Amino acid sequence: MRGFTYFRMTALFVLGVLVHWWWTTYLSFWGLAPQLLMVLTIVAAARRGPIPAMCFGFAWGIALDVFALHLMGATSLALVLAGYLVGAIRRQMDVASGAAQCVIVAAGTWAFFTFTGLLELLFTRHFLWPGWGMFLLAPIYNCVLAPVLFWCWDFVIES
Repeated sequence: MRGFTYFRMTALFVLGVLVHWWWTTYLSFWGLAPQLLMVLTIVAAARRGPIPAMCFGFAWGIALDVFALHLMGATSLALVLAGYLVGAIRRQMDVASGAAQCVIVAAGTWAFFTFTGLLELLFTRHFLWPGWGMFLLAPIYNCVLAPVLFWCWDFVIES
């Protein structure tokens, strides 16, 4: 049983990276695409706790940093922190409800943009700004995606 769970987790990592790449390449509207891997890190933190979420966040962040053309490690650090923080507060919040999931994902999206921008400013003297459209609409896009990913996690990983 344990090996099968590790197989599912490895498949989730690879599938998450591939779907994120495909979605941002072919299904972005006006340059807007959801932060699929950030939402999946939050889902992992809410369902499994901070340690697995931090591992997923680190691995997914490295994958995103390889795809991106900015500061290496910034996305990875942001996803590790998101996994830790959501995993730490999951006992104090009801993360099973759709409203709580949307609040966490929306706040996490804005924190993600702000944190990666500030890290970029700290190390390269240039604030990485995603633009007003992405900053204002990506949380909505991510909130629409969050309940679907929570349901998929429960159906595929936890079953």
